[in-house]
Amino acid sequence: MANFINRYFHPYKQVDPDDLTFANGCVSIFNMLGLILGDPGDGIMFSMPSYIALPGDFGILAKLKTVYVPFHSTSQFTPSCIATYSAAYTAATNSGTRIRALLLCNPHNPLGQCYPAETLIALMRFCDTHDIHLIADEIYAQSVYTVLPDPLSSDPFTTSPPSPTSTPTPFTSILSLNTTAYIRPAYLHFLYGLSKDFACGGLRLGVLYTQNKDLFRAVSCMNQFHWSGTIDCTIAATILEDEVWLDGFLETSRKRLGESNGLARALLRGLGVEYQKGGNAGFFLWVDLRRWLGGGEGDGWDKEERLTERLVGNKVFLTGGRRQGSEKPGWYRLVFSHEEGYLREGFRRLGMTLKEVEGEMEGSKRLGKEGADAWV
Repeated sequence: MANFINRYFHPYKQVDPDDLTFANGCVSIFNMLGLILGDPGDGIMFSMPSYIALPGDFGILAKLKTVYVPFHSTSQFTPSCIATYSAAYTAATNSGTRIRALLLCNPHNPLGQCYPAETLIALMRFCDTHDIHLIADEIYAQSVYTVLPDPLSSDPFTTSPPSPTSTPTPFTSILSLNTTAYIRPAYLHFLYGLSKDFACGGLRLGVLYTQNKDLFRAVSCMNQFHWSGTIDCTIAATILEDEVWLDGFLETSRKRLGESNGLARALLRGLGVEYQKGGNAGFFLWVDLRRWLGGGEGDGWDKEERLTERLVGNKVFLTGGRRQGSEKPGWYRLVFSHEEGYLREGFRRLGMTLKEVEGEMEGSKRLGKEGADAWV
């Protein structure tokens, strides 16, 4: 694994294999970090939105408190985001929550965007100033693809021959920077696993790289409950040591992700669905279904839940924003890393659901108008 990291993440300082700790997945590492870095009730900062499982990874056993950071009109991918992190830190501290860590998912899940070097540097400085541990989760690092232009055809189910366009933001590993200039080594921790880039969710292997010797020893003591199996390690070693196969696999994966992303964007355009621009990594798009939340009782989150149930009823599974720390209801994570036929069928069902909702909304408007006219 050290050779893989040194080859593909381009670290400023070569990673020493002796500084790596392996466990049966990044979830186990998150759990151990939560137990070691804080006491129950201490806080860990997540951006809004965030991966659905993170609060549980740090909260179920370690009992760390989720502190979401809202950005409103500020981009979390620019150094200006530090003002919002500072505000969230101050609010949490004033309420009695001690912030112990900040989780940075780069590339971001679910936004699919990469953090530029200047933002990574700003975040390291912020964490160093406040004695916060920065946990850099780079599990999608090798799933950064070329973004293809939207198809030119007016038919949303037809794609034109793809041609590459410029990549929005290239991936920069935090390891590639001279991190000691911005944060004390004891406060920076790097994670990677094979479940995403290698489509190996069942291969339980995650790795932690840290130069914090006390943390390293603590994780090593707890890791007897989280060892990866011999078969998992043997398969992983076989994959990572075959560099010729590895290069070809990753190249093919990125090509297919770019094609699927282009098709998904075209299908969304055909349905009139907006999505957050700028993504070029991971398997997902952050799509805006606020138009279809409809009326009825309850707040926006209740309406989102009803729309989610409606989608599931038509056999469409999208992860709603409430479960991912979205700032506003009606945003969903849509995974596009499927074969074309599967993807098209999913969009057909999505379109069918949205049309059903539109019909009901129009019917409610007509009933409301008829009721109003009756009083004239």
